Amino acid sequence: MKLNTFNDVAKRYSEIKPLVSKHHTLKDDVRPIADRRRKHQRIERVHSDKYILRDTLPMENPNRYGPWYQNYLELAVNRPPITWEILHDKKGNLAYEQITVRGGITHSHDTSRYNFLREYLPRHMHFNSGSRHFIRHKVVGVERGVYVGEEGIVRSTTNKYVDRYIPRPEYRWRSSGIPVTEPEPDYLLTFRRKDKWPIGVWDFSGPFWPEPRVRIDKRKKKSLKPHIDKFYEWMCIVGPLMPYDDWDYRERMITEINEHKRGAEYPEGLRDHDMLPATLATEIVMDYNHPLRTHLAWHFLTQTDIRGVDTQEAKRKFRNDFNRRANDLFDLQYTDMIQMTDHANKKYAGELK
Repeated sequence: MKLNTFNDVAKRYSEIKPLVSKHHTLKDDVRPIADRRRKHQRIERVHSDKYILRDTLPMENPNRYGPWYQNYLELAVNRPPITWEILHDKKGNLAYEQITVRGGITHSHDTSRYNFLREYLPRHMHFNSGSRHFIRHKVVGVERGVYVGEEGIVRSTTNKYVDRYIPRPEYRWRSSGIPVTEPEPDYLLTFRRKDKWPIGVWDFSGPFWPEPRVRIDKRKKKSLKPHIDKFYEWMCIVGPLMPYDDWDYRERMITEINEHKRGAEYPEGLRDHDMLPATLATEIVMDYNHPLRTHLAWHFLTQTDIRGVDTQEAKRKFRNDFNRRANDLFDLQYTDMIQMTDHANKKYAGELK
């Protein structure tokens, strides 16, 4: 079900009969958005100019839950996924309708919240729950080459979409079971539209969160690049002859890598997902006679099949995949936080109360 405007939300609220049971009274005003069996997905009316789409039920007795789940529920109640509002200008006239969107409550995969956003965000607004969370929306035409008629109706002439970054919560308290001891940043995005704009066209009104950008440590890579290039050439020669997809060979490689790590100091490599820590991988690539040089090649080839590389396009793709994994494995990259800006949205200054 798509609720595309504030009026759609208000109408839907008025059409829903409140759910009354031994758990909920008429005063609780529990109104499921769609399936009444999914009563936690509900519409709440704050006042005539504000409605909230929630993905949790009212907390009857928070103390009945463990500390970590109690924290989760409190944050979910205080920071609902979708909020619809009407904003008025200084004269009290309707200026915009605004939607506020919040992502996950936890750093880990908050699947219930993600599914709710996919289901109930308005038309042409999409939530991405990949490694980087963002809201993709269809941009307002006034900024993107859309014609405004004499009657003030915006006519879209483009299908361009823009991604707006929303961070994940920084604290990992849910998976660890440790209660939150500091206030979580309230990560949210707001979008506005005028009543006469086409359905699905939105203008982003902030806030702009610092967005992570992966950068290459050029100085570090410059010193290591000759060794990486020689290793790549050697790997391309021996790779097709290596049984890297054989299970017994795989077990042998892992066993020998772990035995080598136990005899040296690689504390960051003792975890299963850090099979080859950066310090060890760097030692291997710089030493042609290192006992784990074949193991390093196996590590790369298990992720990219070299046997099917028989065209120039395939060779280019194979090299790009190798470079990307090498940057990560040899710790040649870092994350830089970039503060995004959008001067076009400053036009709202002074228009609202």
